Amino acid sequence: MPEEDRPGPVERAGALRELLAEHRERGERERRLAGPVVEALESAGFFRMMVPRAFGGAEHELAVVVDATAELAKGDPSAAWAVMILGCGDWLTAQYPDAAQREVFGDAPDTRVCQVLTPKATARHEGDRWRVSGRWAPASGCRHSGWAMLGVALDEPGGPAAWALVPIEELAVRDTWHTLGMRATGSELLVGEDLAIPEHRLLRTRAVLDGRAEHRHSARLRTALVPTLLTCLLGPVLGMAEAALEHVLAQAEHRSVPFTTYRRLSDSTAVQLALAEATAKTDVARTTAHALAAEVDGAADRGVLPDRLRRARMRLRAAHAVRECREAVDVLVDAYGAGALADSDPLNRLLRDVQTATRHAVANPAVNAEIYGRAVLGLDPAITEMV
Repeated sequence: MPEEDRPGPVERAGALRELLAEHRERGERERRLAGPVVEALESAGFFRMMVPRAFGGAEHELAVVVDATAELAKGDPSAAWAVMILGCGDWLTAQYPDAAQREVFGDAPDTRVCQVLTPKATARHEGDRWRVSGRWAPASGCRHSGWAMLGVALDEPGGPAAWALVPIEELAVRDTWHTLGMRATGSELLVGEDLAIPEHRLLRTRAVLDGRAEHRHSARLRTALVPTLLTCLLGPVLGMAEAALEHVLAQAEHRSVPFTTYRRLSDSTAVQLALAEATAKTDVARTTAHALAAEVDGAADRGVLPDRLRRARMRLRAAHAVRECREAVDVLVDAYGAGALADSDPLNRLLRDVQTATRHAVANPAVNAEIYGRAVLGLDPAITEMV
């Protein structure tokens, strides 16, 4: 089919919803995505959404990434999360020198790159290599990846942070991912012993945060780091909240309100108000996600890196949208009743998944509020460089 006649990413995501739902239980049980799910996602192009066009990727706008992963999440939040995380790995790889990009994407643009960006080991410079041993977790999607991007502190004055690209076969994957939710993301522990990292596969964090990475080939790859990653994260979380809303609406005519005269949820004023509140929260989250996407991509199109205060405000808004999604699910569970806690009810998994996903460190509302509050007041030192 000619590319111009092919359905767009959002439509393709919707077409996969039934397949993703069919394999979701297996994914939870095995704590990784089922083979047919990975194959379907690859065939539909979801592992190329943020790969550079120079290597056969799509370089989709952030709004498209958000909407497509939100749709995938309605079939399986873990699948959507893996697509989002591995897509961010592709975007980050596009910040590396061309030699590293060719190693990762040259022969296989569907190669996946998992990441643990927090520095968890020290890299020592030896000749033309950096030597490092360490343990990194959680590495979402690592069991379906060809490469890993690992956070290190360089053995230099000040211990600057950097990210090392490592072939996954050089690492051991330890079975550590036993969680309340998002079980099929397979966010295991990676262990590396005496890894030898060539210079072209080491990227200093500060250069990307400051917009000084020199090897990005297009505006879509020159967006601000943290706002890009956080905007992408909103997609799966939004999809979970919208799926919960869909489920409660679908059951509104079939469930009663126990210990009341209401034979249908839809007859209850309390349920009506809960549905309205959850709708408002998901609408706010989607509007925020689209606004952030437009702001991040727009700045890149103009060749501008938003200043630190602006980026801190973006982080604040993204965290607020994440909280709105989690609160929407909580409101819906309250309205639906204790049946939501039964393993057999779809709302049970959505509740577990959204509670797990929205605890990602960069989405913490209190921390993000503090980051913005310090920035707007001009207080130093900042509590993180990840802004």
